[in-house]
Amino acid sequence: MTLGGPRCSAEALARDEPLYATASLVSSWLLIEQPGAWGPDALTDSRFPPPIASELRSRASGVRILLIRRRTASSDGPIYFKAHSGGGGLTPSLVSAPLPDPAALLDVDFGALARGDMGPGTTLDHPIFLVCTHGRHDICCADNGRPLYRALSEACPDRAWEVSHIGGDRFSGNLLVLPRGDYFGRLEPEDAEPLVSDYEQGQLDVAHHRGRSIHPRLIQAAEHFVRESHGLSGLDDLAVADYRRFEGDHAEVVFRGRAGQIRVQVAARRLPEPAYLTCRADEPGHPVAYDMISITRD
Repeated sequence: MTLGGPRCSAEALARDEPLYATASLVSSWLLIEQPGAWGPDALTDSRFPPPIASELRSRASGVRILLIRRRTASSDGPIYFKAHSGGGGLTPSLVSAPLPDPAALLDVDFGALARGDMGPGTTLDHPIFLVCTHGRHDICCADNGRPLYRALSEACPDRAWEVSHIGGDRFSGNLLVLPRGDYFGRLEPEDAEPLVSDYEQGQLDVAHHRGRSIHPRLIQAAEHFVRESHGLSGLDDLAVADYRRFEGDHAEVVFRGRAGQIRVQVAARRLPEPAYLTCRADEPGHPVAYDMISITRD
């Protein structure tokens, strides 16, 4: 997309591209506090020591590394978080630890973290709220993310962070909530306080929910259709009991919840009209849409 052209987020909104089933597929996370400017690749284009950044990236198979910062630097010095979003019988978990020296991150056992073994650190019993403000990656994240972050830091100053690229620039302002891995998009500053309040009481803002990162997008789509059709907003209202994917991007998902067992069939299709999916894209791509085929109670 050329400089000065239409913003990808404005274009996605104009074509009414759905938010749901657009969360990145990630279960394990390493979040590193790094104040200052971030370039297009935050880990390597920042003040973070390049040799350590390169070594971390080479080790981090199965773990997503993100940089974080906040309006006021941590009073006791930089920190880092390790998170696992659950699934496969694991409970979502989040730990924090001081970061006196970036080289301390070389002690992180990435294999264990990918399996949900958090290792050393202080276990946290509350979520953290991460707003993508990574404008050097996509200008929409700066334009829409920074006002959202300012509002969020007023609503929950101790739990709000700016974060580097998390995916889905065209849906900014984007929010990631850890440890569960819930993605939200198209948030305005006035959405911050009610979303945080509801989430901390165990409720999802379904209208802005992009999906949960531990689930493939066909499951994300199925969950959206069930929540929308049954008026379910509780974080724990649904659990995946079975998932089968068939040819042609068609799947059947069985959810177990308070309303009993619900079977959903969904299908994905590529939209025929090309579109620029980020402001930095050189060529247009094809967004994917999801259709509900059926919902039945077992």
